[in-house]
Amino acid sequence: MSSPQQGQGAADGEAQREDRAVRADRSDASGSEDFDAAQRFGRRFKRLNQVIYPAEQGRPYREREIADEIGMSVSQVSNLLNGRSVPRADRAVALAQRLYGVRVEYFFLPDDDAYVQAVDEDLQAIEQQRRGEPLSRSHRTAGTAAEADALLLGDEQVRSIAEGVAELPLDMRETVGALVDQLRRAVGFHPKDGRGRPR
Repeated sequence: MSSPQQGQGAADGEAQREDRAVRADRSDASGSEDFDAAQRFGRRFKRLNQVIYPAEQGRPYREREIADEIGMSVSQVSNLLNGRSVPRADRAVALAQRLYGVRVEYFFLPDDDAYVQAVDEDLQAIEQQRRGEPLSRSHRTAGTAAEADALLLGDEQVRSIAEGVAELPLDMRETVGALVDQLRRAVGFHPKDGRGRPR
């Protein structure tokens, strides 16, 4: 027969085992959340880097360039891009604002958040522009609808420009075409062929 002290010791031991099991479950869940956050961060970091870079550079930032800009090692940048870790807050802010011009929350909010979806739509619009595809009205310019309408060319303006160019001698039309190609390259668009398709 066991003494009351032995019974209490057994109960304490059982309680400690249960407490350890609960902590382990929480640790596993926390580890899973950390993994999910790192994966989300890496996926969005990679997406931003694929799309947002200076037009004159003509390519995404390399890991060394990111590391130098943010004050990290190349291996740390690689871990972030591959979803193996999440950066300190100051580095996340620097990445978001200094390199890509987004709010830092973009890296962490759920996929169905309105801000995340707005940034993703803007990234798609940038890719469309680079391919020389026409954009939907909502992505052609920032600001209010009235400001957007004021900045867009109407059909009559487009027709007037086209007719004005068509009336020029052939060598001048070719010069205008070359100038348009140069301007398109300067803003990161592909030049177009004679039928208005990206080359």
